[in-house]
Formats: sequence, C-alpha cells, structure tokens
Amino acid sequence: MNAHTSFPASEFVAAMRQRQWADASPQVILCRRVIDETHDVKTFVFSAASDRMFCFNAGQYVLLRLSIDGIEVTRAYSVSSPPTRPLDLQITVKRRPGGLVSNWLHDNLGSGDEIRIEGPLGSFKLDGFASEKLLFLAGGSGITPLMSMLRMLTDRASDLDLRLIYSVRSPRDIIFRSELDALAARFPNLRVTFLCSKGARSWTEPSGRINGPMLLRLVPDLANRTVYTCGPEPYMTALRDGFDEVGVEPLAYYEESFGGYPSGVAPDNAFGISSFVHFAKSGLEHRCAPGETLLDAARKCGVYVPTACQQGVCGTCRIAKLSGEVAMCDLGGLTSEEKSAGYILACCSRAQGTVSVDL
Repeated sequence: MNAHTSFPASEFVAAMRQRQWADASPQVILCRRVIDETHDVKTFVFSAASDRMFCFNAGQYVLLRLSIDGIEVTRAYSVSSPPTRPLDLQITVKRRPGGLVSNWLHDNLGSGDEIRIEGPLGSFKLDGFASEKLLFLAGGSGITPLMSMLRMLTDRASDLDLRLIYSVRSPRDIIFRSELDALAARFPNLRVTFLCSKGARSWTEPSGRINGPMLLRLVPDLANRTVYTCGPEPYMTALRDGFDEVGVEPLAYYEESFGGYPSGVAPDNAFGISSFVHFAKSGLEHRCAPGETLLDAARKCGVYVPTACQQGVCGTCRIAKLSGEVAMCDLGGLTSEEKSAGYILACCSRAQGTVSVDL
C-alpha cells in the first residue's frame, strides 16, 4: 500500500471546503478542554460537529448564545486561536466582577459541554499590510484577537518584522506569557515587550502606562509600521493621544476596542432630557429613564433586539432611526455607510427628546 495518495489539487480544495465551518447561522460546538491562563483568565477549546473545520480570519469574533438561569443571552468573544489550526476554535475569557457571562463560563462550562455560537464576524482582521513591519499593541484581554494574528504569522513562518507591546496591570495579569516568550525565542523577527503599570520588585521590563514618548522609545520606527491594536477604551484613548502627542502617524492603523464609553460613563448630554422612544413596528412607546439606552428601553417594553457585546463594538443591535436624535457612543459597530443610512446601535444610543426606531 502506498503511504501517500495523490489526487488533483482542485479535488483537495473541494474536499476541504466541504469540511469547513463558516456559516454565520447558529452552530452547536463541543467544549474539549479548558485551560487556566492566569488567575482570572481561562481559554475554552472547542471542536465542531463531524470533524468539520473552522474557517475564519485572524482577528474576528464569534457570538456565544447561552441560556443562563432561563434567560437567553448573547456575548461576543474574539477568537484567540489561529485559522492555520482549523480543527479547533478557542476563546479566551477574563472573569469580570459582576459579569454575567464571563462568570458563568468560568464556573460552569467544562469538557464535554455543548454551546451554540454564531460567526465568524467582524472586520478587524489581517487583510494586507501597508509595510513589511507590523506593530501589535494590546491592552489587557485585548491580546486575544492579536494572539490569533501572531499565531497565524508564526505558524506560517512569516519573515515580516513583528513587534508586540502588551500592556497589563501587573505581571500576574499577562495572558499567554509563556507562549509569547517561546515564540519570541524561536522567531528572531518577533520582539515582545510586556508593559506593566504596576511592576513587581523583580520586574525588569518597562513599567508605567502607555503614552507617546514611551511608544517612540520602544518603537523608534513607529511611522514605518502597520499597527493593529486592541484593548479597553481607556487604553485605546491613551494610544490615540500618544500618537498625537509625538506627532507620528503609522503607515496604516487598525483597531478593535473592548469596553464602554471612554470616561466610563455615557456622554454628558445623554442625561437630564425628557425622552421617549417609539417602536414603529409594534406601536409601543416608552418614556426613558435618565441615561437609559434604547436597548434597555426595548427590554422593558418586551421588544426583542438582537445584541451581543453591548458595548458599541459588534454591531449586532443595529436598528434604523426613523426620526429624532440620539446620543450614541459607537466604538466601531457601524460603518460610515450604515451611519449615513440612518442606522444606530441600540446598546449605546440614548434618546434626546422623542425618537422613532424600526427593528
């Protein structure tokens, strides 16, 4: 018997496509393993039914559809595994105080359990480079989509000049530290810098919060790099301010933000206004409490609005604004074309006066 059987490349591609999983409709997947990454971060490893392969772009996310205490909830999580390893899909979840889904996943989801997901989704992905030098800037759990990118590039033995600067609160909060150290040791074209805002006594790497001068000191050729960055909104704001501070513009800049409003609260003009929302399809009208989002208003009226991240990032709760004004803090969930067409995000929009919307 021959050890290898050859057949036309076109047949091979067709066979692989039949096994790929790339349908955006809900799919049932199986949890195979749970990995403790840090004291409050776990990675969940999933496989698809019938040995089908996952097909996605590095940087994209999936929606988890869960039933928690009888309530259907949906959350968006970036894929942390690379598309070069298509037999499993991994998400890496940080436990957040009071977080409904993150705590449920940490406490309940284990090997052998099934969940439903949708995806892949998202436009944050490696999609061509403006230069042969890439800079990845991560804050906290924002490392997850960037880890998918780095794993893919190193799996392919890319010869691009790769830099990662990963900002965390303390050394114990560094996710994937041992793997990142190993990748940097194995690939001379990859340099990894950990930046802790609270370094321990034994900490020898840079300490402090990210800013423009620090960026320029760590990456002198900043202007010659394509930048991919992800993190909570305060971190992202510090990055944008840092680029402005030193007057440097990278060749290309792509970002994904985790978290709510830059200041931690809604815009000032979102409060103190007598506001109403009219749901055109159902005919229901609701008087909004101060600071109440359209998503909260819909829930109180019993109007279903699909939602996932609830932070203005994923775009799942997109609805059409027929009339009126809203205060909206979109963190990338809408394209400029969608905004021009009158779409808004229910999760981060607050009525300013009377607003009519259509689902």
